[in-house]
Amino acid sequence: MLNKIIQILWAAFLFTFPFSVRFLVYEQASYRFGNFNPWVTGFIYLPEILLGAIFILWIIRKTVSGGRLEGGKFFPLSLFLFLFLLNAAVVTFFRGDVVLLGFFLLRIAEAVIVYLLIADEVLPAPTVIRILLYGALFQLALGYLQWYLNHSLHLSIIGEQTLGGDVLGVAKNDVAEGVKQIRPYGTFLHPNILAAYLLAILFISLRYLRGRSLAFWLILLTAGIWFTGSRAVALAVIACFFMLIIFAYVKELKNRKSVIVAALLLLLAVNAWFFANSSAIRTGDPSWQERLNQNVISREMVLARPLGIGVFNFTLEMENFAAEKLSPWEFQPVHNTYFLIANETGFQGLLILFAAIIFFFWKRWEGEYALPLMAFILVTPFDHYLWDSFTGMILVAIVLASLRMKQEVNPVP
Repeated sequence: MLNKIIQILWAAFLFTFPFSVRFLVYEQASYRFGNFNPWVTGFIYLPEILLGAIFILWIIRKTVSGGRLEGGKFFPLSLFLFLFLLNAAVVTFFRGDVVLLGFFLLRIAEAVIVYLLIADEVLPAPTVIRILLYGALFQLALGYLQWYLNHSLHLSIIGEQTLGGDVLGVAKNDVAEGVKQIRPYGTFLHPNILAAYLLAILFISLRYLRGRSLAFWLILLTAGIWFTGSRAVALAVIACFFMLIIFAYVKELKNRKSVIVAALLLLLAVNAWFFANSSAIRTGDPSWQERLNQNVISREMVLARPLGIGVFNFTLEMENFAAEKLSPWEFQPVHNTYFLIANETGFQGLLILFAAIIFFFWKRWEGEYALPLMAFILVTPFDHYLWDSFTGMILVAIVLASLRMKQEVNPVP
């Protein structure tokens, strides 16, 4: 009976974790620069409460049954995680806000719980995939209606944000003179996070789909990603499909690993180039120019504070490194997760992260099943939500846990 309750609640969480129903519990510096700053604000999300209840019941069941989860295969990666978190905690204790550190550690703990529940097969892998696919279908249906009506569906009960072509701060496209078209959000806080959600589900589900089912979901999810307007995620999709084509010709695992590591080193080199040269680049696209300006602030911050400023502390420090006075809406994390991690956890934190990534792909990767992780690695130079949002952390956990999911003989219909 307990096991059945856990399974029902776990299925509900997998479907509803994108629902952004949240409660504000900490806002010490939220209005320091005029506009509300969500990146230094503590929220508790309703799906978090559900996850906590599931975890407690799961622990009780494990204790009663005497079961345990084998995790030795990933022990070296656990050691990297411990070192990374220890460094982040020490840096934040001395330079940042310990309450925000608490929220960061809570998100990491929740990600670990999600990983453990998937790895423990609370629900069989095909069932998990099916729930995620139906969740994606639900989000795309909401997104289409938001786009078609060009405003919110007034579903705040499930965490939908207030949207509209005339609402400031909402991601929009110019469709005509003075006419703004909102980009679809679903129940996420931004369309880019919806795109990352679809990206993760697309590549996690590929090895469980066959025939018409494969064609249907491949077309739907790929079209959905394009529909969100996230150029970064669209590029990641193209790159991963290109990698699949390469793998079709490169059969030896060692050679495949060489391709992956070469791609990672190229990614590192490109990021390093932008880190050093963003100040010299000019573009006519205001959004991209804003990101380049953030890169410059990030670089100056790293040079001045190479050991880090503390997690979630970037927006509170960025005015000290900006060449000009920032407007209230410009106080945003740098839209490059690697730069942001270097700023907040120090250059040493970034090195630990890169060491863990390269170690995994060279020592632990066993096939193209790691493409969802590679897709996320390709997305992170373009945004920050996988680092500083609840849903972003959960998506990372699901992607990592998918590497341990078993592929059943029967495909997902």
